[in-house]
Amino acid sequence: MRVSATRRVTDFAGGMLFLAVVFVGVILLQGAVNGALRNAGVAGGLALMLSGAAAFAAVVGGFGLYRFLGAMAAQRAEVERERLGLPSGPTCIIWRGEEGQEMPWALTQPMRVHFPKIARRFGIEGVAVVEFDIAPEGQVKNIHCIDAWPADIFYDAAHAALKDARFVVRPGEQPRFGPSYRMPFVFRIQGAARVTDPGRKARRGGKPKQAR
Repeated sequence: MRVSATRRVTDFAGGMLFLAVVFVGVILLQGAVNGALRNAGVAGGLALMLSGAAAFAAVVGGFGLYRFLGAMAAQRAEVERERLGLPSGPTCIIWRGEEGQEMPWALTQPMRVHFPKIARRFGIEGVAVVEFDIAPEGQVKNIHCIDAWPADIFYDAAHAALKDARFVVRPGEQPRFGPSYRMPFVFRIQGAARVTDPGRKARRGGKPKQAR
């Protein structure tokens, strides 16, 4: 199963958006302060100077707050990344393994798999190969991790999706209860740069490691 997420807004685009908001805010603030001072009887030149000073102070304070909040968010994300064992830089999946086994079961509705937010933030793609059984009522049970790369957070996302999934027997099929099914979950970020080097930052699907 392929799980996709869109790339986060780049720092450049985010900065431009912030500057546009600040520009509009400064115009509105200066106009409001200038109008209030003029209504209070302050001379036009002095009112304009005071409103400009208020707008300048708002810009400086806004940028300071923006940098402070950004630094705090980055610090929290870095702590979470280290706790989850995610790599320090972006990773790319080049999956050429099996897409999954033929199953006599069909999903009652599309499976909802959530791309890990922390992995999307750092541009980290991943894969999880999961083995599971299906009960006669269609619930998934005995979920096991066969392989997860580069961190178990991708298995956690696959496990949560399978836990909520429901299956029904396909028409004409008579499944045997007992054999397990194996399904790969490939987490890709749309718009990510294509990596052709099968080195440290690329993962090729294929031979799964032993279950943990």
